[in-house]
Amino acid sequence: MKSHVHKFRLECSIVNGHYHRLLGYAGSMLGLERLHFHFYYGVSSYMDHTHYFCGITGFPVKTENGHIHRMEGLLESNSRHEHKYKGYTSEDISYIGSSQIISFVR
Repeated sequence: MKSHVHKFRLECSIVNGHYHRLLGYAGSMLGLERLHFHFYYGVSSYMDHTHYFCGITGFPVKTENGHIHRMEGLLESNSRHEHKYKGYTSEDISYIGSSQIISFVR
C-alpha cells in the first residue's frame, strides 16, 4: 500500500455553550496494508481560547470504495473545560511520496 493521508472533519461535544470543529489531515502512516494507522495533530480556536489535539487513528475499517479510520479523543483542557471528539476520517485519500512524508511530519 502506498503512503497516503486522509482528510478529516469532526465536530466536538458542546461544552459551556459552544463546540469546536476539527479539520485537517491524518498523515504520517505507520504499518502495512490492513494493519496501518495514522498520526494527527492540530489546533482548534473559538472566540477567546484555543485547544490543541493529537492522536493516533484506529486501524482501517473497510468500505465499499476503500477504507476509513476511527478518530476519538479529547481536546486539551483550556479555560477549565475540555471537549470530546469522535468520528471517522474521510474515505478519500491522497497519495504522497516518501520524501514528502518526512517534510509533512516536521
